[in-house]
Amino acid sequence: APKPLHFFIERYMDAYIEEMRQFIDAVMNDKPVPVTGADGRAPLVMAEAAWKSVREGRLVRLDEIE
Repeated sequence: APKPLHFFIERYMDAYIEEMRQFIDAVMNDKPVPVTGADGRAPLVMAEAAWKSVREGRLVRLDEIE
């Protein structure tokens, strides 16, 4: 059996390539980009809330972070 993929670049290489293709297509053809800044910010807010929850030992609502 093949070895498992441990490193995130190996694991998600196809997704990164497709993401870049879609971005280039949007720029070259004057289309809206498929992923917005808000799409990128959402998981960062979730991670910050999770980290704050661990540090403070309590439930942290996402609107506390935003």
